[in-house]
Amino acid sequence: MPTYKHSGLLVEALSTALAQDTDFAYAVVVVNDGCPFPETERVCREFAAAHPGRLFHLRKRNAGLSAARNSGIVFALDAFPALEAVYFLDSDNRIRPHLLQRMLDALRAAGPGVGWAYPDVDKFGFFEFCDMSGAYSPLEHLFRNVSEAGSMASRRLLDSGARFDEAMRQGSEDWEFWLQGLERGFHGVHVPGTGFGYRRRGESMLTESERDYRPILTHIQKRHPALFAVRAVLRAEVAVGRRYAVHLPDRAVVRCVTDPAAGEEDVPLADFVRRVLRAPERPGYGECPGLLAVMDSGLYDLLKHHRLLRGTLWVLERAAAQATLVRAMVTARAVEGGGALSWSGAPVGVQADAPFPLPDAGAAMAMLPTAVLLDLVRRQPAGVPLLEREPWKPCAEARLNLTLALPGAVQPPAGADSALSALREAMAAAWSRPANGGWAAAPIDRYRAGVATPEDVYETVHRLPSVLPLLPAAENRRLAALVADPADTGALDTAARMARWLTGMGWDAHLVALGGRDLSLPATEAFASVIPHPLPLVMPEHPLTHRDAYLGTPLRPLDAVEEDRAVGTLAVFDLVVTVRHGAAHPLMGRLRALGVTGWALLGASAVPDAPSLAETVNGCAAFEHAYQTVVPLDPRTFRLCRALGFPPDKLRRWEDAAEPDADPEWAACARLSSCLPEPTAAA
Repeated sequence: MPTYKHSGLLVEALSTALAQDTDFAYAVVVVNDGCPFPETERVCREFAAAHPGRLFHLRKRNAGLSAARNSGIVFALDAFPALEAVYFLDSDNRIRPHLLQRMLDALRAAGPGVGWAYPDVDKFGFFEFCDMSGAYSPLEHLFRNVSEAGSMASRRLLDSGARFDEAMRQGSEDWEFWLQGLERGFHGVHVPGTGFGYRRRGESMLTESERDYRPILTHIQKRHPALFAVRAVLRAEVAVGRRYAVHLPDRAVVRCVTDPAAGEEDVPLADFVRRVLRAPERPGYGECPGLLAVMDSGLYDLLKHHRLLRGTLWVLERAAAQATLVRAMVTARAVEGGGALSWSGAPVGVQADAPFPLPDAGAAMAMLPTAVLLDLVRRQPAGVPLLEREPWKPCAEARLNLTLALPGAVQPPAGADSALSALREAMAAAWSRPANGGWAAAPIDRYRAGVATPEDVYETVHRLPSVLPLLPAAENRRLAALVADPADTGALDTAARMARWLTGMGWDAHLVALGGRDLSLPATEAFASVIPHPLPLVMPEHPLTHRDAYLGTPLRPLDAVEEDRAVGTLAVFDLVVTVRHGAAHPLMGRLRALGVTGWALLGASAVPDAPSLAETVNGCAAFEHAYQTVVPLDPRTFRLCRALGFPPDKLRRWEDAAEPDADPEWAACARLSSCLPEPTAAA
């Protein structure tokens, strides 16, 4: 128990600590962190004298809460060889007599992977109850502290070297401490009904830290880069739940999936309805997918067979971030050979009293946030469904058109609208509002309840609305993205060649078609998957301004919203290769900060109205520092790169590109295979 300037509350905290009813021996260690009030020293001395062998008083120079707790940990480990656990109690809080027994019982019953036990939080002063029940979620712990003050650390966690960060003097140091345990392979376990009382005041260290939260979180992220790497967060997301719930009405199931290659879970429709309705009433982060899609199982299987399912769900997710409801009309036709797909979309305004869903207009796919449908069910009586405009989104509905030209394509049924309406009615019929009530007649804090959304974690951790749900096919495989303009057939062919080359080197190579809405697919077997990223997807494109130029070369950077979504598409990869794609250059600095390696493949384009070779190279020069490697595809491009000041040690000659000519510098340029990156922090 550290204490500083709480002399008037210290007696109550010490009294509750000494009044524990246990079947084991325990001791109280009070650390006076250089409190200037003489009464604090007097209270500590009097209690130590009255309880010899049970209460120990340490005094040290003021260094903050973390340093005081660390001093107590070191003393306890040295003084008590049989120590099993340490409970942390602040000197302005209080505990019920059964707390220590229940907390230690939980640790004793847990396996070796459990490093700490955490309670519910009964807040007094300003009364509130924080229900911390539900399975422990490592993903949730990355963006909010689910193990609040008043938790108990096991001896195995302390022996692993976990200590409080003494540089943290503004609060949330307990959050960082438990993340140390998570990084060391430990998890927490929730213990209900322990009687932990947390004094909630209008002004406190916690209140002050909440005002200045971003610097604290940034410090924590820098302390634990392996936990907060994009790929690590995505793995945690896959481990605790699923991002998408895909309702397959012809099978009466909901298929829960994040990355289709990482596993799928079929849930009977009735079970899924119960799961959604229960989500706001009890904690359990990740148990209910945050995005609900509707499509026929035949369309689902068609997209999956042609490696387009992941990209299609990602396009729908991006559109759902801009609209309350996304509806897609799908046209399929059979062709010979490769294939093609085309996206187009537009916002559609909806009046406040329009029926939900909108009249059937042939939608084959639909997507909306699960929380939106749940909110409609909870707030609107059955039979009077309304789709209300969300003030934070620019439009109520987005209508997308998808044209599929694939071998053996079959026209999918257009039943997404009626299936979504039937699902809404099923949820409304099952809905019943729970009785009112709560702890001590105070409002129940359900901040941990509700459906999970990608924004919860990625917006907080990486300042991204979401990331592409893609994991390697095997642990020893690395991920590469070939970023090409879908209108540049030459770049697509180059991307296919690069994909085959990388695949031969042991990589999973994926095509990211960043830009236009129409994509003529090269031989799809070259890529592990095809990820369309049409721009713009729903909203109008922003005009080019006079400021968007580098040394006279016009540039068209994405707006802030589209840039975030594009970075989210690419952040999961180990390697991002831009293939003659100037619009992708501005993304590379942010990707590099996330641990992604960047290559730029530069060469002339045969696309009408495309930038000249000089403009292409100069456009890359504006962002050259963000790339680890620049790959000229021919001798002329190589000489332009040298003339525009590209560092020679950054230039590489791809063995599969143009052969060296009489230029001795081009012939002597190092080979690209010599700089294939090792797995980075993003892995």
